[in-house]
Amino acid sequence: MKILLKKNLLLAVLTACIILLLLSGNTMGARVTGKEISEVPPAGKTVEKKAAGEQETPVKAKAKQPAEEARYVTIDFDDVDIRVFIKFISELTGSNFVIDKGVKGKVTIISPKKISVKEAYKVFESVLEVHGFGVVPAGDIIKIVPLKDARTKNIETLLKMEAIDPEDKVVTQIISLSYANPNEMKKVLAPLISKSSVILSYPPTGTLIVTDLLSNIKRLLRIIGALDIEGIEEQIFVIPLERASSTEIAKSLNQIFQKTIRQKKGMIASTIKIVADERTNTIITLASENDTSRIRQLIKLLDKDVPRGEERLRIYRLQNANAEDLSKVLMNIPSKAAKDTKKGKTPLLSKDISIVPDKATNSLIITAERDDYNVLEGVIKQLDIPRPMVYIEALIMEVNVDKVFKIGAEWVGGEKLKSGGSKVYGGGFTGAGILPTPSATGAISYPSGFSLGVFGDTIQIGNVYFPNLGAILQAYQKDQDVHILSTPQILTLDNEEAEIYVGENVPYLTRTEAGTATGSEYANYDYKDVGVTLRITPQISKERFVRLNIFQEVTKMVKEAGVTGAQTPTTLKRTTKTTVTIKDKNTIVIGGLIGDDITNTIYKTPCLGDIPGLGWLFKYKSETREKRNLFIFITPSIVENPTEAKEIYDEKQEHINKVEEGVIKTYKKKHDKEK
Repeated sequence: MKILLKKNLLLAVLTACIILLLLSGNTMGARVTGKEISEVPPAGKTVEKKAAGEQETPVKAKAKQPAEEARYVTIDFDDVDIRVFIKFISELTGSNFVIDKGVKGKVTIISPKKISVKEAYKVFESVLEVHGFGVVPAGDIIKIVPLKDARTKNIETLLKMEAIDPEDKVVTQIISLSYANPNEMKKVLAPLISKSSVILSYPPTGTLIVTDLLSNIKRLLRIIGALDIEGIEEQIFVIPLERASSTEIAKSLNQIFQKTIRQKKGMIASTIKIVADERTNTIITLASENDTSRIRQLIKLLDKDVPRGEERLRIYRLQNANAEDLSKVLMNIPSKAAKDTKKGKTPLLSKDISIVPDKATNSLIITAERDDYNVLEGVIKQLDIPRPMVYIEALIMEVNVDKVFKIGAEWVGGEKLKSGGSKVYGGGFTGAGILPTPSATGAISYPSGFSLGVFGDTIQIGNVYFPNLGAILQAYQKDQDVHILSTPQILTLDNEEAEIYVGENVPYLTRTEAGTATGSEYANYDYKDVGVTLRITPQISKERFVRLNIFQEVTKMVKEAGVTGAQTPTTLKRTTKTTVTIKDKNTIVIGGLIGDDITNTIYKTPCLGDIPGLGWLFKYKSETREKRNLFIFITPSIVENPTEAKEIYDEKQEHINKVEEGVIKTYKKKHDKEK
């Protein structure tokens, strides 16, 4: 009996040793122990322990039983193929794995302490993550793929930010931000995720989308919780100023915050925008509430009256003068830097000044001390005044020398023309030159040629007195012996040149060339300006006298002279250049510029005069030469205010109305005759 018991006991021990040896061989060195059960079945199977002497029977196991939570194992692997390790975890947990063909490598695990099956699975996920692989749950199976491909798989998406177990599986986490800017938060978190992970921002809903290992996402959530706090969201604030300039304050604040606002460790850099509204003198800020509070404190300190002596940079906006011209004048004011300052003479300005004109705004940018600026400001105010204007009315006409055309005028001679009771000289224009005026006391006869005369309030031609140039134009416009060339009128500023040109650009043939290939001819043309040019620069002096710098040129086409292969025109040019002084609204006349007009006329009998050779028996050629005298009447009118401008406007409007009435009357008479 004792021998039998010993045999049975020995048999049981041997059986147990064989089972342990087989189990050790199947797990490639893994040793598994447990509190409640001492053995782990192979994949998909479990072993039920029989009574002494009975054999073990394999049965189909359930996927994962609650009892596994209390089981503990010790895992040791030394340079084992990763696929063998995956198979071991599959058998241990009852999980079904689909392995990507790219999953390769060797695994070494040292685990001297016992761990639960759940913890063993987390170790499994960590091992995969270390080797660049991840698990992607897909229903009843789990995919094992490279991490770089995990983000494109059908991975789990989490919406809640709490109660997340730190596992090493790939998931997509949607994170809603309460205060922080998603784009700024993305910049902070991007360096904290793995290279194969993805982080996206969606500003319209203030959301971040992160695809990463679950364990890393939990770490990111803790960081986001510390950064996404109240007070960093951007808001718009409008801050009114009472004394300081909004432009200057905004410039100073932008310089300050560009240097002081920096991204700190663990915090998000604030976005601050400061804009000045000059119209309302306010500061508009786009910043967080905390930054706006700092801005308000600075504005409170800066929004004060500053003594002028502490300012150096000022902008003076001109109302009338030209900034570029005035800056040149101001820079020529004597200063300490001037080398030509006379000894003992006190300079007006220091050397440390700068005046820069801004053409776009017609302003002066002045950098100077208070005393220097006061001097400059006084000069600027005296120069920056409205400049009076001069309305110039001119009449340019040619008169046949055979026509008796006496003009009663005061001729400017050896003595100055004054406004009252002084000696004057008399004379008159005719077609041939100047004739004495019988009514003029002490009159002098000028030689024929260029002459200059001044009228008073009326213009006398013969025995007729005309109130203005418009009356002369109306009287002589139908006279065949008087040719009105131009009646220009222009308004210009005091001491500014005005130019009027009335004419045409006449083409003329300069050269012809025959083509070698086609036999055609090519013609080259040039152009000449033919007409009337009048340039006048008025300068107003005291007692409403006007100094006129006058340049006048009349160019006429006389005839065409034939040259080889070309037709070059001959032009007649008459030029006048003079300077006179005349009282406001008086008229000056320039005359004595005589030219010849040559007219060629052919008289012939119709048809017979066109017969070649014999045609000259029935036709003859006549050449008529006329001498014409050129007269220029100029009337300047000073315009210093809107009232004087209105007077000129009313006068011209009245003249236009009379012309229109005359046209209507002429039309009615013609219409009545036709009836």
